[in-house]
Amino acid sequence: MCAVDFTSARATAVLPRTTRAAAQARRVLATVCVGDAAAEDTAALLLSEVVSNAVRHADGSTIKVIVSRDDVCGAVTGAVFDSTARMGEGARRGDGPLDELETGRGLDILDVLADMWGVTRVGESGKWVWFRIADRDRVRTATAA
Repeated sequence: MCAVDFTSARATAVLPRTTRAAAQARRVLATVCVGDAAAEDTAALLLSEVVSNAVRHADGSTIKVIVSRDDVCGAVTGAVFDSTARMGEGARRGDGPLDELETGRGLDILDVLADMWGVTRVGESGKWVWFRIADRDRVRTATAA
């Protein structure tokens, strides 16, 4: 079962730590990113990566997802909490050359697409993995003005 709390610019969901969690998290994101397709697409990809990592590598039966939109600057922030305090090594797996490996690219994707991202540990209770992306059209407009 999915428990969701919505406000106009923020949504919080507690999701079962299953393979369906990434799709459920993207639906939560869609309630926050109305009208900004580019930001929503990027945020959906990043949120999927972070949720997938929590599902694959963390412990516990649930994860918590928070997505927010800052209407002033147009930024979107996503955060995923899991109950494993340690951060994985991000090892890539597969049988081919480095550029053909099948897993381990999630953090690379965060590095490239997020304006900021990080990991915040909550003692031994777990960790938040979060990202923030800016509305590049607003940033360009504000810089040109």
